[in-house]
Amino acid sequence: MFRASLRSASDPLRDHVCLSCLSHRFVAPSRLRQFHARPFLRIEASNGTSESKSNDAPLPSTPNQDGGLATESNAPSNLPSKDDATSTSDSSNPGQSKRGRDRRSSQRAKMQRKLEQLKAKSELDKKQPEATTTSTEDINDAPKKGAPSNFVLEKTTGSLEYKDGDVAALDYGTAPVPRLSFGLDRVLFNPGVYQLRDPRSRVYNFDPYLGDIMPVTEFDFNTLKDYITSSKDETLRNIAVKEKKKYVGSSSSMTSVLSHFHYLLSSWRPVDTKTVSRGFPETMTTFTRLLRAPAAMFLHYQDGVYAIDADKEFDHANILMNLGKSMEKLLTLPKEDFERYRRSHENKISPEEEEAIPESYHFSSFGNFIMRSQLDAYDHRLPGTGMFDLKTRAVVSIRQDAKNFEHGLGYEIKDRYGAFESYEREFFDMIRAAFLKYSLQVRIGRMDGIFVAFHNVERIFGFQYISLPEMDQALHGQYDTALGDAEFQLSLSLWQQILDKATERFPEKSLRFHFETRDAVTPFMYVFAEPVTQDEIKSIQEKNKAAIDEYQQRLLNLKPSEDDSDLDVPTPEPVEEIPEEEKGSSDDEENLLAFALTVRNKVNDAYVERPVNFTANDAWSLEYEMSELSPTQGRTLYRMCQARRQRELAGRGEDESQDSSNNQYIRKLRAIAKQGRRFREEENKLDKEHGVVILGEEST
Repeated sequence: MFRASLRSASDPLRDHVCLSCLSHRFVAPSRLRQFHARPFLRIEASNGTSESKSNDAPLPSTPNQDGGLATESNAPSNLPSKDDATSTSDSSNPGQSKRGRDRRSSQRAKMQRKLEQLKAKSELDKKQPEATTTSTEDINDAPKKGAPSNFVLEKTTGSLEYKDGDVAALDYGTAPVPRLSFGLDRVLFNPGVYQLRDPRSRVYNFDPYLGDIMPVTEFDFNTLKDYITSSKDETLRNIAVKEKKKYVGSSSSMTSVLSHFHYLLSSWRPVDTKTVSRGFPETMTTFTRLLRAPAAMFLHYQDGVYAIDADKEFDHANILMNLGKSMEKLLTLPKEDFERYRRSHENKISPEEEEAIPESYHFSSFGNFIMRSQLDAYDHRLPGTGMFDLKTRAVVSIRQDAKNFEHGLGYEIKDRYGAFESYEREFFDMIRAAFLKYSLQVRIGRMDGIFVAFHNVERIFGFQYISLPEMDQALHGQYDTALGDAEFQLSLSLWQQILDKATERFPEKSLRFHFETRDAVTPFMYVFAEPVTQDEIKSIQEKNKAAIDEYQQRLLNLKPSEDDSDLDVPTPEPVEEIPEEEKGSSDDEENLLAFALTVRNKVNDAYVERPVNFTANDAWSLEYEMSELSPTQGRTLYRMCQARRQRELAGRGEDESQDSSNNQYIRKLRAIAKQGRRFREEENKLDKEHGVVILGEEST
């Protein structure tokens, strides 16, 4: 009857799916099994409560031609009933045995007795006192019947409306923002990839100095300032107090949670890959496993202000973190100034000089949020504020095995199109793995777009400027940014409702949150919140500090590797156990707030699965329902969510799977990287023999 599945088509609180639900999902007749779109009713159905209650919940929110919802009342009327089907079968088989007719009669009698029992149970339930619920407007316009289920304690419902222009820029002044160096500003005004060196003519479009990245062993990272988290930013806290706001956060600490609101509000909208060529072999339109993993955060309380910090329990160091810092300096400083960060430079920059260089920020306000965004680069000729973000994008051989990056050294980007060694491959992977995070950071910082440098850790191959409308085309299916802007603001509004609910339950306490949108027939989000102390936060955040420090020392011996023996060892599955810091509080189930969140989208007064072709003149309202779970059920689901997060974040790269096929894919990438190293040796020989040519200069 049931088949194991990662997607629950009938109930968010279990991991198995009924076969009739699968048939319903694949456009089978809707009368086969009525689907409950609300978590509370799904739970009732799964626990065997009266079928008479199924009339209170509509079928999945599928708009009909009139713009309404396709429910039981407007389902197709030409489907034969059970009695009709039986009579037809009997008439078409006049010689059917009496035994078969008796068996059907017996089955009808059993069904009738079952219905009578359910009816009696339903009458008994009606006599029970109704459970207390908190609600403003019932999403499904169903009668209030209480919550006899043991899983749901109460429901909170409400609605939100999008209003353009609610994100306010706060003018607190900012330090001068760096500009691109080496003449890279040409990239800002040319769509597509701008190659560092034309592979056909071998002419450099920019200074060849950009071609060779300063090794991490030579760059002095100790001179760089430490990143200031939201909870340690006194300026950010003071702004919140002055503006009378409750929550503060940075672009880096907020995007992982906001990504899950995108999945929920868009009903897991597939990414738009129309920008890649028809010859590109990849067809996946889902986000990567790493991006879909549950998101976790801390809400630090101090003097009436809550600061959002990313949860780093399962963070691991990799070379890309180091290169991101050094390459930002490379792209915005003259050659002479950048060379001062080299360890062996005779006039090496001191930490005091670096500390004197002020950081530049944008501060924005929305609802009860104050958002901070660090500014990387600026050009007054760009639309809007002229700000844009700098992104350094490593090639696929590095990203898919970041923990063993030495094996991927040598992979080259040679062509515009193709499955491998192409800009098309890198752009396609960005759509699935990075565009959502990038677009959210751009919106938080009120920027125009992102400047991407493609590299393989050792060399830079090219550059591309990607505006916010281009990213929205891939994420939301439209070049107009109105849809992305509306979704961003509604996500913040819904997030604020959740934070308000948690801080009201646990006032003046620091909290740990987990958010996870589940990919079901009707998508829903799990939210878990529990109070934590500062000592517990520190223990979780520094859990992998020793491993990170050890990895930093490993970078001092950066060499390409030819050994593939690590792929012969199966990747161990993480043990699904309660983390050490959780064991002390696992028995205290009352110190956990857990609920399932569902939403319904209404555009121009019509219910839709997700908005499409949205413009600034359209009206979008969001109806939500939070079904709070019992402590026992909530704690069980919380542990499962944590185990899923640990499993997803333990992978090799951004879209790693645990099966052997992934190892074959990595072997292929490593083989290409080895060929690339031989190719680079030949290229270097040609440069020594014939010299290099730079655009606008004579041959050297």
